[in-house]
Order: sequence, then C-alpha cells, then structure tokens
Amino acid sequence: MKGHLTAFSLIAMFITTLLIQPVQASGWELLGEKQVSRRTEADTIFVGAREGVFRKIQFKVRGADVDFKRAIIHYRNGQTREIAMKGLVRKNSSTRQIDLPGKARAIEKVSFWYQTQGKGRAQATVLLWGKEA
Repeated sequence: MKGHLTAFSLIAMFITTLLIQPVQASGWELLGEKQVSRRTEADTIFVGAREGVFRKIQFKVRGADVDFKRAIIHYRNGQTREIAMKGLVRKNSSTRQIDLPGKARAIEKVSFWYQTQGKGRAQATVLLWGKEA
C-alpha cells in the first residue's frame, strides 16, 4: 500500500510540473502562494520587492476547490484596484487571466476573499501568477 501511495505522489508531482512549465515558458512568473484555511475567509499574498511590472495576473488552485469572491491589487505606488471574482475554481485549475488596465505597474500585494470547498483535511493552496509587461 505504501508503494502505491509513493507512486501516486510521484505521478501527481509530474502532472503538476507539466501544468506549470507552459505558464513559466510564456512569460508568466510565480509571484507568491498562500495555503488558505477553511476558517479564514480572507488572505493576502505579499509579492515582495520584485523589479518587474505586470500587465496580467492569474490565480491557480491546488489541494481543494476555492470559491473566490473578490480581490484587491495593491500597487507599490499606493493605488489599488478591486476585482470581482465570483466563481468556483476547482483544484488544479485556474481563474481567468485578469488584465491590469493602464500602464503596467509593480504589485506590492494582492488580498483576496474566498471560501474553501470540500471535505476532510485537504487544504487549498492559492498561487498568484503575473505576466510581465
């Protein structure tokens, strides 16, 4: 039984790698990730002091389904932009690509509101990707 679990884990990691590689090759960059709780309904991914500026973002979900409600992008220049995100994103899927209008800007952090779905102990991980300008 232990051997089957190990083989399953290796296959799952291989599939995840295949799904992520095309994103990286097309100018997308992983900006951060957050393991989200079933109890908490809001979290923030801090992008950090990256030099790059971005014109699109996208959320990817692993582990469990996440029902997104909205997000707020906080730019380094102090401006913010709220995004309505009503929709369930199944595990191992992603949101639509979200265009950032105007000139591409540096992102400081992204706050998002959600509800996790599913049963058991499975926790969701939300990954934030950005497409460079």
